[in-house]
Order: sequence, then structure tokens, then C-alpha cells
Amino acid sequence: MVINYFVTAVRAIRNDKQHFFLNVIGLSIGLAAAILMALFAQHELSYDKHQPDSERVYLAHTDWSSIGLQVISQSNYKNAETLKNHSQVEDIFRLVKSDDLSRLNLAVSKLVQVDSNDYRLNNFYSASTNILDFIALDIVAGDITQALTQPNQLVLSESEALRLFGESQVVGRTLKHQQGQYTIGAIFKDLAQNSHVQFDSLIHMPAKFIHEGQGYAYYKLLANTDIADFEQQMTAVLNRSQGNSAITMSLINMEDMHLKSNGPFLMKESGSSSVLKICIALSVMLIVIASINFINLNIAQSAKRAKEVGVRKALGATKAQLVFQFLTESLLVVALAALLAFAMVEFALPYFNQLMGSELSLIYASEFMLISVMVILTVGLLSGLYPALFIASFSAKRVLSGDLVRGATAVFVRKLTLCLQAALSVGLIIALISLSQQMSLIDSLAIGYEKSSRLVIKELPADALYRKENNSLLTAIRHLPGVEQVTLSSLDLTNDINGGLFFTWPNGETLTGPQPTVVTGYYAVETLGLTLLAGRDFSPKFSGDWYQIDDEKNSTVGILVSRSMVELAGYPSPESVIGLTLMDTNSKLTAKVVGVIENVKIGSARQQALPISFNLGFDDLFSTGHIIIKANNTNMAKLSSQVRQLIRQELHLNDVKITTLADDYANAHKNEHLALEMVSVFSLLAIFLTCLGTFGLASFATLRRQKEVAMRKVLGASRLSIVNLLAKEFLILVTISIVIAYPLSYWLIGDWLANFNDRIEQALWVYLLAAAFITGITWLTVASLAFKAASTRPSLILRHE
Repeated sequence: MVINYFVTAVRAIRNDKQHFFLNVIGLSIGLAAAILMALFAQHELSYDKHQPDSERVYLAHTDWSSIGLQVISQSNYKNAETLKNHSQVEDIFRLVKSDDLSRLNLAVSKLVQVDSNDYRLNNFYSASTNILDFIALDIVAGDITQALTQPNQLVLSESEALRLFGESQVVGRTLKHQQGQYTIGAIFKDLAQNSHVQFDSLIHMPAKFIHEGQGYAYYKLLANTDIADFEQQMTAVLNRSQGNSAITMSLINMEDMHLKSNGPFLMKESGSSSVLKICIALSVMLIVIASINFINLNIAQSAKRAKEVGVRKALGATKAQLVFQFLTESLLVVALAALLAFAMVEFALPYFNQLMGSELSLIYASEFMLISVMVILTVGLLSGLYPALFIASFSAKRVLSGDLVRGATAVFVRKLTLCLQAALSVGLIIALISLSQQMSLIDSLAIGYEKSSRLVIKELPADALYRKENNSLLTAIRHLPGVEQVTLSSLDLTNDINGGLFFTWPNGETLTGPQPTVVTGYYAVETLGLTLLAGRDFSPKFSGDWYQIDDEKNSTVGILVSRSMVELAGYPSPESVIGLTLMDTNSKLTAKVVGVIENVKIGSARQQALPISFNLGFDDLFSTGHIIIKANNTNMAKLSSQVRQLIRQELHLNDVKITTLADDYANAHKNEHLALEMVSVFSLLAIFLTCLGTFGLASFATLRRQKEVAMRKVLGASRLSIVNLLAKEFLILVTISIVIAYPLSYWLIGDWLANFNDRIEQALWVYLLAAAFITGITWLTVASLAFKAASTRPSLILRHE
């Protein structure tokens, strides 16, 4: 019996190849997209689940948003030391970038030498000895706990050991550096990709820094801890130590770090909960649309097989047998669609990984695959059950007499599903255009500096850059073909601030809140493309602007200040502050204003423009700096290669990171661009699947009304009037879907736009365009079928009457 069902199913497929093709293609596309999104969602949600006691480990965050900054993932270690004996605290782990040790004059050298070759240690961090209680490390050789107790021992990842030594079994070997040498104390396997931590080189953390430094502080709390109450206690400790009630503390669970933590000081790029939600929502939508199409296409096909049902019922077939027959056909189609979907996934994975910046793979012998197959079978069963019940319920007497009007009893359900599909398509088109407009605004936003034709050579030693005279490296770069000008920057302009100066103005005004400063070099205005409102640029002609310090530790420097800083200080115009002398008592620094520039926005478009200053050569705040190159229309790849060679000659560095300022700015909005690309792709898929659903319902409606169409044609109706008549009910459905889509889209898009300081206004034309596009697509889809019906000779339809 079962074999007969399959034979009949194959025969039905062969008899109507077009219907089979549309069903398989529509369902396989929906399933493939959903599988890809499920793979991505599984990966994003798996972050740090493998860490020890991850459900009880929290990273302390400092919230500076009340004074115009962000929530950052670092905190003060003095507060951690105060809280270490708290009744709810089991243990505290500290981790910090090695560069930050310089704040307490505890700098360690990240420049090392192996066989006369110079290298820079990658992802070089200082860690407390209890690292294995917080981070899952697979130790290959050595004793990591012992190594982190010695200041001259290093712990390396396997990949870092291979890069430096050419092999991983290197425990006991040494690396030379400026102050002496390191001994390799332990080797660990590379960290898993699904972890928010990222380090390849570790060194011990000095006791002084443990008590007085700042960095990543992980708290392992007891299982019953009231997190909100503990956050309030942390904030109270911070306020007592700093006297600033505007700053608060918050905790983010280690398992949530990848999606919930953001900001400039993360060890690796975080994910986005918004992108994840979009992924899940779009995948569910596509499965729903594909399932609805499957149902509608099967219902449309039912009219063609009505007489077959009537004959089989007349010959004694029961309703259960018919249901099982048509359900077998549906499951066969679903199985074929699933196989095609997995083939599509394999083909699309490389491109999808490139889009999402991930390394996903489809493992067939896995729990994910088992769940996927079960979901697909469930979707197939539920999608096939309704058409099977619908077709099996046909009355033998009616269908054999040619009466198919009774099929209208389920039209309401199918029209409702079409409304849902059209509403989703309208909403996606509105979202797509709005996202495109917002990203265009971000890309064209006046940020105070030029992004195009700028190369950035990152994280070079500050002492090799900030030289008042005889800087042979900058001179050599300046003489390269295609280079127009060169300057320095202590700050990654597309990231966030990492230091500031707090000036008292001659009128007695002392500004409150963050006032970032950028340590720069000569020709800062020209190279960075700053807009000079008054005064002049830094130039070797005025070498006295360069930072200098006397025997009594009093220092002077020339500065450029932003327009907002001048306004906040209470001065009437940019010209009125040129030549004024400002004081920073904390640094014993006297600063002379030599120029005023237009406001500069540091970081992404989500951040506000702060009062900022550029100073010439004051490198005491930072251990590394960046070189900014202004180039003309030249080959950037060739220029980068030439710069690498110069740095290798001058600084003996073999691993130099060079980017463009435009790419850095785009990377600061990576999640927004990713959301735009995803919505673009899935909007096209949703519109395609919606057209398939409309085709299915329209073909059924056209077949039901073919006699009416024939009679109207006999009575003189034109083809166009018949087409419009059949399309009218679908256009009414689209109108209802537009009414549903508009308010939901306006609310959701408005909520997303609220995350930006600079944002577009939602435009009426966007909504009208989306509605017109879906209306036009629907009319064309219905018209293609209606025109065929209107072109058929009436005698071919009415000859059996």
C-alpha cells in the first residue's frame, strides 16, 4: 500500500512538473535561508558557554554615558580590591592589555627579537594567576600558573609560538627585548572562536597594578547573588573613591558579553543582539512564507485533481486513505526540497561566512542537523496536512459534475495568509530603504576630518614617533611617491577617546565632562583634513609649539581646540582665543592656543561630538601612536607595501598593521552595514516567495472563475477588464496588508533610529514606494494568469455545459 502511495506521488509530480518545480524551489529557498540563519544564531549564542562557571562570572563595566561617553568594559582595580572580601564574591580575575601597564610606569616590552628578527607580540596581555578558574585553556606544555608568577616569563598560544619560533614546543626558550629577555613558561592551544577573550601572549600582573590599575575585572559571584543590588554596591564604592556620582557600575554575565557588551575597549569585535534578532525574525518569516506558499500551491493544484478524488471516492477510497496519499506526496516534495536546501547551504556558506565575518560549517553528524531534520519534517507535516484534508474532503458527486465552487470555503484562510506575506514584504522594503538612507547619512556625516585617501599605520612605539626633530621615518614616508603629507595621532579617530586634558581658561572657566585630547605631529590640520576656523596649523616653522618640559617638571605645548570647547568656555568667536594660555594643573601643563578647528566626532555616529583638543607631541599619556598619511590618487596597496618596508628598516618591525581611515570608519558601523546587507538579501527572497504565494492563490482563483470569465468574454468583455476584475480581490488584500505594515514598520524603524545621535526622519515617500512596488508586483503576478485565462476561447471552457 505504501509503495502504491509513492508510485502515485511520483506519477502526480511527473504529470504537473511546473507545480512541482514551484513548490520545491519556494520551499527549498526558505529552508536554506532558515538553516543559514540558524547556524549563525547557534554560533552567536554559544559564546563562552564553555568557560568555567560561566553562568556565575560577570565582567564589571563602567558607565560614563551620563557625561556623554559610553559604557566601557573596564573598571578600577582599587574597587575590585575593596570588594574581594564581599560575602557574595567567590573570586576576582584581572586581565589587562600590556600597554596599559605604562600608566603606573610598569611598561613591559612587546617588541622582541628572535634570531636577529624583530617581532611584536600579538594580543599581549597581563593576567592574574587565577586565570584557569575563569578562562578555559588547554595547556599544551608548561605550567601557566607558575609562569604568571614570574615577571620575566611568557605564556604563548600555539599559533604565536609557531609565528615566532616555527614550532610550538618552545617551553624554556627565550625572547630578547630592550630590558632583557623573556623565558617561555607555558604554551596553550589557541582560544576558541566563540569566546569574547582574545589573547596570544600573557605575562604576569605586578602587585602594584593589581591594587592600583584599571582593566578587565571578572567577578565570580555566588549563585544566589542579587545582581542589581551588587551593582549598586559597586557604584557606591566607586563614588566614595572618586567622588563622582555621575558614573555608575554594571555587570554583564560572561555568556552575554559577545552580544550585550560594546564599546572601544573590547578584546575582539562584539556581536550584535539586534543583528541576531533580525536573523531569527527573518528566518522565521521565510519559513512561514515558504510554508504558506506550499499550502497555497497545493490548494491551487487541488482543483486540477478534483475529478481524480471524485473517481477514487466513487471506487471506494476512504477519506483517511486520500489524506495519507496526499500527505505522502507533500512529504516527498518536502524531502526533495530539504535535500536541495542543504545543497544550497553548502554552496552559499563561503559567501555567507564572508558576509557575516564568521567560520560556520554544516556538520551532518551533529545535534544541530538532527534538530534541523525534525523541524523540516514538522514543517512538512503541518504544511501538507491542511491541503491533504482539504482535497480529501471534496464531494465525489460535486467534483464529478464539475462543481468546484465549494472550494471557496477555505478562501478566507488563504487570503489571510496572503495579507501576512504582503505585509511582511512591505515592511521589509520600508526597512531596506530606511537602513540605506541611514547608512548613507552616516557615510556622508560631517565628522570634522577627512576619511578618503588616508592611510593609518597603527600602534607604533610612541618614543619612535614623537620626536621634535630628525624623525627620519616620517621624512622617508613623506618622500614616497603619492604621499602629500604625514602626521601623527595617539588616537584611533574611529574608535573612542583614551585620554584627556582638563584646562582652566584665562576667564576662570573650567569645563566639566570629558575633553579628549589627541597627541599629534606637524601638519595635523592638512593631513587629517580638519577645518581650520582661526589661527594656524602645527608647522616646523613654529617649533616652539612642540611639547617641552623643564627641570621642575613644568611643561608647555601648543594646542588646537574645537569650536565647541571655545563656546563652552564662554568666548564670543574662534579668533578671540588665539594666543590664549590654558592651564592643566593635574599635568602641570601650560597650553597655548594656536588654532581653532571645527568640531570633530570621535568614534561612530552613535556618539556625540565632544570638546576636543589636539596637542603637539605630548606623548606622556600614551605608549603607542599611529601615523596618518594623506595620499593622492595613488595605488594604496603599493604605498602600503612601501611603508611596511620603511618601517621594517627604521623600527625593525615585521608585523605592521596598515588600514585606511575610510575602512576603519566603516568598521565602526559594521553591525549596521551587516543588518543592511541581510535585510537587502532577505527582502528579495521574501518578495520572491510572496510572488510564488500570490501565484498559487491566483491560479486557484482563476481556475474557480474560468466559467465566469468565459461567459463575460462571450458577452463582450475585454481582456483588460477581465484581468482587472480578477486582480481586484488581490489588490484589496494588498491594501489591507499595507494598513497592517505601516504602523508596525514606523514603530520598529523609529526604535532602531533612536540609537543614533544623527539620524534620518522617516519619509512618507518611502512608505508609498513600498506600497506601490508590492501592489505592482501583485498585479503583474495575477495579470499573468488572468491574461492567459482571458485569452482562452470560451468554447473550450463552456463546451461541457
